Amino acid sequence: MIRPLLMLLSLLVALPAAAASLEGRLWDLRAERFVSIDTLFERLPPGGWLLLGEQHDHPEHHAIQADWIERLAIRDQLGPVAMEMLQQSQQPLLDDARGRGQNVTPEALNWQPGWDWALYEPVVKAALDHAPALVATDLSRDQQRQAYTAGAPEGELEPGHSDFMRDLLYDSHCGQLPASSLDGMRQVQLARDQAMATRLREYSAPDQTGVMITGSIHARLDLGIPRWLRRPAVSVLMIAVEPDKTSPQDYRPEGLGTHPVADYLLFTSALPARDYCAELKAKPASN
Repeated sequence: MIRPLLMLLSLLVALPAAAASLEGRLWDLRAERFVSIDTLFERLPPGGWLLLGEQHDHPEHHAIQADWIERLAIRDQLGPVAMEMLQQSQQPLLDDARGRGQNVTPEALNWQPGWDWALYEPVVKAALDHAPALVATDLSRDQQRQAYTAGAPEGELEPGHSDFMRDLLYDSHCGQLPASSLDGMRQVQLARDQAMATRLREYSAPDQTGVMITGSIHARLDLGIPRWLRRPAVSVLMIAVEPDKTSPQDYRPEGLGTHPVADYLLFTSALPARDYCAELKAKPASN
């Protein structure tokens, strides 16, 4: 009787441990196997971009980004580092701060208050100290408002993309968006992807690989920046493990048609449970 009980206990202990065993591992979505970070680095395309799709509030994601920037610099592979969190009007300030990352302040960069400086500070400093340029890619609020009313300047993709993005925007805002706003929001998303892709093309380095720091939707091959980039792109989605998901296949995102979603999934530590929808519903309506 003791032996079966011990076997049962070992199985129960193994369930959360299996999810934890994914942490820090890189899953090749096409080959369906784990590969090393060095293998990924060896596969990076000169003249192209590595897109790191983050969860914005996950501290480990930003620590990994800073580490990878430094590791690619040591390997002499690092091209420019670009960030969604920086609006294009900030570029002169970034250029002035190049090489002085350890002493830079958020005030010196006109850092936008919507992004937590404490999380992004190590990424910004690593990029300023090691990359040939830190690139501001995003549109200003006025430009985003213009896209909301006038549409994205480079138009749209296939109808399936439009439908997918409407559903995604509605779900990601917990059903709180009025249906009448979805197309305007979608146009803003398109305009931002187009603008960021343009900036990446402008700053591509022929012999190195650039690194783009952005949210996971912008980094996706089927939905985001790569659809407009016209440069080689490798997409890595950084995903926090969940206790009830113990296999890499459990984390494969739903994709758009036959388009690949990403090239790799990088598993990171779990975050404390958080009800984002409850937080959103509790926010006062903006004017």
